[in-house]
Amino acid sequence: MNKTIRSRKFRGGAYATAVSFLVIVVLVIVNLVSGSLFDRIDVTSTRKYSLAEDTINFVKSVTTPIDLYYVTAEGEEDLIIKTGAELIADANDGFTFTVKDPIQYPQFVYRYNKMQDITNNSIIVVNADDPDRYEYIDSEQMKIYSYNMQTYQQELYGYDAEVEIAKAIIKVTQEKKATIYATNNHSEIITNPTDSEEERKGKVTPTFSDLLNLNSYEIKYCDLTKEGRVPELCDILFIGAPQSDFTEVEVDAVKEFLTNGGTVFISVLYNTDSFTNLQELLRYYGVHYGSGVLFEGDSSRTAGDNRTMILSDYEGKSVEWPLAVPFYTNDTTRSTTKKTVLVETSSKAYRKETDASSSEVQPGDEVGKFPLLLKIEETFGGNTAQMYVFSSFYFFDDRMLTGSSSFANRTQLIECLNDSVGTEEDTLSIPDTTALEEALRMTTSQRNRIAAVSFILPGLILFAGVVVMLRRRVEKLTTVTEKGEE
Repeated sequence: MNKTIRSRKFRGGAYATAVSFLVIVVLVIVNLVSGSLFDRIDVTSTRKYSLAEDTINFVKSVTTPIDLYYVTAEGEEDLIIKTGAELIADANDGFTFTVKDPIQYPQFVYRYNKMQDITNNSIIVVNADDPDRYEYIDSEQMKIYSYNMQTYQQELYGYDAEVEIAKAIIKVTQEKKATIYATNNHSEIITNPTDSEEERKGKVTPTFSDLLNLNSYEIKYCDLTKEGRVPELCDILFIGAPQSDFTEVEVDAVKEFLTNGGTVFISVLYNTDSFTNLQELLRYYGVHYGSGVLFEGDSSRTAGDNRTMILSDYEGKSVEWPLAVPFYTNDTTRSTTKKTVLVETSSKAYRKETDASSSEVQPGDEVGKFPLLLKIEETFGGNTAQMYVFSSFYFFDDRMLTGSSSFANRTQLIECLNDSVGTEEDTLSIPDTTALEEALRMTTSQRNRIAAVSFILPGLILFAGVVVMLRRRVEKLTTVTEKGEE
């Protein structure tokens, strides 16, 4: 027995068994540790289980303690909503995250959503210093649906949980900067252009609304024709590229609002220079616009080869001004009017009619610098009126203002709004989160590395083992042969 234990074969087998046992133990430990350490690493291509940089910076800047309650029944969790809320809570030491089952805690949920149906995966945001300031976010508010033309059904497309939670935090911690009213009775472009005219009334696009809400601006709407005046609670009036002319009543209402120190943001649609009343309103403050659209002759200031996609620079990023109209400043009889060009084209820009046969500059075309963004100020009896004139109605398109856009239109817009109310805060902009599952895509080098680790490396180890085994057998046979010869 002792001889067997001391044999080379037994010792080799015992060593191999010990090593195998140790490897298995190490693998189990690594698996357990990695499960706890890396269960929240986001490997999706769209980073749908991660926070946007703007969200992280905003949450870290909040000094008020916040309690986030995630309301859902056990087993009904929505991973994207839950993960987003947890990550927001983790980003600030003063934030807490608690899961509340409405079945187990009915009185708690009732406190924040009295006599209303509670949906799973809802969020309650509470100001911990002032619990009476809270916001209840229904789960459906945090979902984005799109209409499938093949199935004729609404399908879940994405999430804006980050946006809704950030908006709620702002509401329970900050005072709004200003109330914005947008005119909506002239099929304005900032109201959703895919909706019918009746559906457009009373709302602006969600992207536009969310951007304003995230930056502490409240957005409402008004019909100046019916009301005959700008609402008393209005701080800023937004006229977003009307597709029909204003009435004289509306023009008088806007003038009265400005005379009392109001602020107006206005953009116009190309080929609407025949809108007499709208032109009269602008001329009263020293500007007007012509027909056609602007082309940029400097290729370094265009998006691709499209010369109507004019670019300007804002803090190192591009702002896009598609299909901008030619604006002109004209003399006013009032010395109190001050006009400032904030953004303009290059000196190589030119104006062309929309039905021109060629997009190239031609002899006779008007060439020169044109304003893209104007600021007009005038003081009346101690009240200072402000008007911001945008030459491109597409400036406010959802594709330009979304947080995932590479253009800085949203930043330029919020800077103008902040400037009009006298604040210098940074723009907060958060992109939506996709609900789609992405296929894993790897580059050739990634595939080669995985193949090497998965197949080539184990194959080489196996081959080395076979070589070692054969060598040992050869050595053993050689030894036996030599002993036999002796």
